[in-house]
Amino acid sequence: MKYPLINQSLPAMLGEDFYFPHEIIDQAFRASDFPDLKVSSFRTSDRVNLAYWEAGAGQPLIFIPGWSANGAMYFHLMHILSNHYHVYVLDVRNQGFSEKTASGNRISRYAMDVKEFAKHLGVPHAHYCGWSMGASVMWAYIDLFGTQGIRTLSIIDQAPSIYCHADWTEQQRLDAGAFTTSPERMIDSYVNMKWMNSVISDSVLFVYDKTEQGDHFLAFKNPQKFAADLHNFLQRS
Repeated sequence: MKYPLINQSLPAMLGEDFYFPHEIIDQAFRASDFPDLKVSSFRTSDRVNLAYWEAGAGQPLIFIPGWSANGAMYFHLMHILSNHYHVYVLDVRNQGFSEKTASGNRISRYAMDVKEFAKHLGVPHAHYCGWSMGASVMWAYIDLFGTQGIRTLSIIDQAPSIYCHADWTEQQRLDAGAFTTSPERMIDSYVNMKWMNSVISDSVLFVYDKTEQGDHFLAFKNPQKFAADLHNFLQRS
């Protein structure tokens, strides 16, 4: 990959048009159907080139992907939400079009990358949305830098433990929250979300059931509903 990337179209980045294998009704089916989507990059303070996806105009909305994910997963969400917001997806270092590096692969550094990304964009305030590991990145951001600059924060299906070690026992995995096999623990997880909703002022809890594609990839399997729910929440701010 040759950096810097400056307003590159997705077909140009890939060298060909890309067709999504699973068509979503009323949504773009190939990369060329979304010509406003562009990919650029910036350089962090520790000299790593990070790519980001961008489309739309309006209040900035920044997505932080989960582990091993990248902007391609947000294609349909960006297509919908760019009608209302200036949408960005930051490819975490070593993911997507971002530079591969052996350094800085820790949550606190990812949080610094988010801060430097906002500075690069010249964005003093933005809506942020973290999915899975991206949620942990945003909690680390708040721990390090406070809530200044965060207009709203949305969290999608964060796991208590980002990963589990291969040598962990089943009990250790359960204790860390990496997996749950008992109905009681599953109920506890749901109750905990309701408790968080009750103690965080102005928060809103959305729970998706099986018919709504309510699993770890709910935002990408059901982008229309998720985008509508997110938009309604952001309009409250």
